[in-house]
Amino acid sequence: MNNNFRYILAGLLIFLILLLQPAYLKWLGYDTQEVPVEAVGVVTDASKTTKEPFPAAVKYKSPVIEDGFSESFITVVTPLYSATLSNRSGGSLNSYTLTQDSFNNYKYKGGYDDFGVFDDDMPVSLILSNETFCLPCLAVYDAREDQYDFINTPFRLLSFYGESDTVFLTQGESVKFNYVLNNTEGDVLIEKSLTFSADNFISRHDYKIYEDNFDYINSLEIMWAGGLRPSERRVDEDVQYGSGIIGQAGEIESIQTNDPNKKIDRRVYNGQTDWVAVRSKYFMSALLADHPGSFATLSAENVVLGDRKQTPLYSASVGFPLDVSTISSRIYLGPLDVDHISSTGTNLDATMNWGWAIIRPISKGILWVLKFMHNTLHLNYGLALLLFAFLVRLITGPLTKKSFESTQKMQKLQPELKKMQAKYKSDPQRLNRETMGMYKKHGVNPLGGCLPMLLQMPLLMALFIVFRTTIEFRGQPFVFWITDLSKPDIVFSLPFTIPVYGDGIAILPLLMGATLFLTMRMSSATMDKNQKPIMYFMNGFFILLFNSFPSGLNLYYTTYNLMSFLQQRSIKNKLGA
Repeated sequence: MNNNFRYILAGLLIFLILLLQPAYLKWLGYDTQEVPVEAVGVVTDASKTTKEPFPAAVKYKSPVIEDGFSESFITVVTPLYSATLSNRSGGSLNSYTLTQDSFNNYKYKGGYDDFGVFDDDMPVSLILSNETFCLPCLAVYDAREDQYDFINTPFRLLSFYGESDTVFLTQGESVKFNYVLNNTEGDVLIEKSLTFSADNFISRHDYKIYEDNFDYINSLEIMWAGGLRPSERRVDEDVQYGSGIIGQAGEIESIQTNDPNKKIDRRVYNGQTDWVAVRSKYFMSALLADHPGSFATLSAENVVLGDRKQTPLYSASVGFPLDVSTISSRIYLGPLDVDHISSTGTNLDATMNWGWAIIRPISKGILWVLKFMHNTLHLNYGLALLLFAFLVRLITGPLTKKSFESTQKMQKLQPELKKMQAKYKSDPQRLNRETMGMYKKHGVNPLGGCLPMLLQMPLLMALFIVFRTTIEFRGQPFVFWITDLSKPDIVFSLPFTIPVYGDGIAILPLLMGATLFLTMRMSSATMDKNQKPIMYFMNGFFILLFNSFPSGLNLYYTTYNLMSFLQQRSIKNKLGA
């Protein structure tokens, strides 16, 4: 297989990847198409999903709540986060800020303040506070009015182990709050206990419901009805990766919206529900039921935040029949970090983007190696990427060597092949026999240059997924102008946008293009002069394409290509000798 054909094939494959990108994102769970808005429920079992109308209207009578309690707040400060609780709904989160320290700075930085202004230096805040939100709360759905009634009034704080409105927890400590809600006659409607720990991002939310005081209500839902505060400067990142998700019997379903003018009405998913979640690109709120619920719901709308064109707000709930007297649950509210998520003992990691089934083990393996280098060897993630590129080079070196040697042998045979093609141009069968005979005589495999490339494709795809979507690289600097390995290393912004390239100039894609050019030129030293423009076109196309990729990915490819060039030069010198 000559170089000309290989470059054309590579170009066609890249074009096909770009063309199929929307479909690929949909397969991964990031559907970029508008979700149709329908006033229907969705019944889900392990094998199929069907649509049916919402259940018939139920008689609904809201309980009369005891008056006289105003809203009050308590703040819990831990090494991982700072959470401010309101007594609404017996402990609804009014704010939640990730304050974990890393090298005398916040580990998770960047986000929008209450006025919708992005600040690179502020710690990540996950709550969009609003008096109508309940984070979490119990809720009752009124099918007649097609709306929720949140049990979101102030509860009475009975006791907790503290004396002030701010509680400081150190490693190994936890705090428990007890709330109660009464009606006007003094009867207890709901008791709730709320527990926070200093060691993880999981809080307990346990309810005891006195169902005799809830007339004509046939079910209750524990709901997260406030989405997540956006955390990325680029609006499209929060929109593209944000979603509402449910976990039922080991399977997941999700909704996603990308139209600021449309909302997704309440959708019901009947079936044993283990958890529901709301996620952004790098963070998640997951409501985990200790005992599975009988159904789940998802919905979405757009809210106004500063001058952002779209801020999706997802709501999710787990539903229980009213004859359930207790509801025990946990909430995970924190980063989409596989180490923290695994501590929940659930399959929440299925909400993370690992690629196709054949790619997932490779993606997880790559992330494990990089985290080991960073956490155990205490390497900066930039240095970890350089070392990882070197290790991958050692592993793929033999394949690359065979590919390059095969290419060199093919190039040496080109003059004889051209003579043979001219000699037997009128006899294709004879030409094929003579060509294969020449390959066998000189020990050349015509697919030898392509097969190693194909074998490396799963690794390259896994690297792309890991570098593009995992939180480990978010906000991680390297050297000089490379301040965030999860984002392009833009040094200059253009007043216009170039198709494919974008509106900023990054340095690493240019360096990557230079190393790729050296490698291509080494491989095509004996190429026909008329074929070389294709090589230059491919090199320029890669520079355009990679300009919008994360700097960590470009750093890896630049290092990998440079070592490939050095290896090929060494092999060529040996072959020449």
